[in-house]
Amino acid sequence: MTIDSEEFTFDLGSDAKATMVLCHGFTSDPASMRPWGEHLRDAGFNVIAPLLPGHGDTWQVLAKANWQQWYARLEAALDEALALGRPVFAGGLSMGGSLCLRLAEQRGGDLAGLVLVNPAIFDSTPQGFLAPVLRYVMPSVAAIGSDLNKPDVREKTTARTPVAAYASLRQLWKVTRPELARVTVPLRIFTSAEDHVVNPRNSAVVRAGVRSKDVVATVLPRSFHVATLDYDAETIFSGSAEFMERQVAKTRGVHD
Repeated sequence: MTIDSEEFTFDLGSDAKATMVLCHGFTSDPASMRPWGEHLRDAGFNVIAPLLPGHGDTWQVLAKANWQQWYARLEAALDEALALGRPVFAGGLSMGGSLCLRLAEQRGGDLAGLVLVNPAIFDSTPQGFLAPVLRYVMPSVAAIGSDLNKPDVREKTTARTPVAAYASLRQLWKVTRPELARVTVPLRIFTSAEDHVVNPRNSAVVRAGVRSKDVVATVLPRSFHVATLDYDAETIFSGSAEFMERQVAKTRGVHD
């Protein structure tokens, strides 16, 4: 099972309740977000899922991209979402969650809430700190994609992982983690009980670091890292739709 990797937008016009910006993970592409986006569209929400620079291509192309470019694309997607005139939420998987947290730190006033799936905020690999040096002697390492419990599903990723891009990802964590206290928006976190890419402790660090008063955490018992394509995907999809409905209703109540 594979899904088109191009970025996508679902614009429901004046009937939309809100807009969700969905951000894919490192070495992946919007295909990992599409079933989630389709569920939200069917539930009455606009969806914008950008393709981050360097992704959806070869690992050599991704090696030339950096976290500032990825963040700039997500921020542009936020501006596109705001232009639709509805409350805006951001949701991300793995590095997508890292970028969404950075977005909430920088532009929390433009967001109605965040939905994070296995968010990454620190490097739990003992050799990760060597990435800035290793990039010159070992340009790429084995692919990290398709950590799925479902045997019949494959995530679309680059064939290998570029070390230079990974070093840049570590820089994203370095600037985002110390400023987690700037995150005050309502937060929904979904964490796989077993994840072979991002240690589940990352979610605990996020919960401990943010100052959001409305935080709900859910454990996904049957899914690995790419949970949006795994056994517990429906839990994420329905849970995020309910979360958005509730936040929009609260906002409406304040303004009524």
